[in-house]
Amino acid sequence: MNIPLIFLRNVEAARKHLGLSVNDLDNLLQQNNIKYSLLKKRVSIEAAYHISKIFNRVIEDFIKDNFHPFELNTVNIETQEYIEHNLVNQNTSVITKFINSYVIIVIKNFPKGTQFINSDIIPQLPPNLNLENSIDWTSGLLKGLVKNTNTFRKSENDIDPRHRGEAVYELIMEVPEHTIIKANKKVDAQWLKEFEEKLKRG
Repeated sequence: MNIPLIFLRNVEAARKHLGLSVNDLDNLLQQNNIKYSLLKKRVSIEAAYHISKIFNRVIEDFIKDNFHPFELNTVNIETQEYIEHNLVNQNTSVITKFINSYVIIVIKNFPKGTQFINSDIIPQLPPNLNLENSIDWTSGLLKGLVKNTNTFRKSENDIDPRHRGEAVYELIMEVPEHTIIKANKKVDAQWLKEFEEKLKRG
């Protein structure tokens, strides 16, 4: 087993899953004087330690043949902030991709015809994602599930009399099982467990 190569291979999978480039890892490692772009087949223990920290993991997490990349809300908070402040502004879809998966989990039990506004959904998302202002209902896993009713409703926290409220969406079909399965694989397992337990408690 070539441990350095396995480590670097899995780091590559992890960075690509989050939409990070080699240059992005260089930026995140700059304070440690490590250049990820120069690592080809060998990596020191010190470099591996700091690379793992980017993802809020330990070295051993990357030395697996059945490696699975990590979701955005589980990695180092500095990495989350870097992605949100840098990658999203470059028109990448990293944040949207993760939001879509979590939104599917939130609405998966909604009956056909359920109407809602974004403010009914967003607060139920995990930290960082629940700070978003909107949901793109026309992309990814969410595409084709809802329609804009062209009506508006205010959230409970909206007391501005000048504001007509948020767009009301309607679920035009129940969320397909295969879509739920895809979403389950992308969201954080601990968050999913806690969300399901909360649903059971009502």
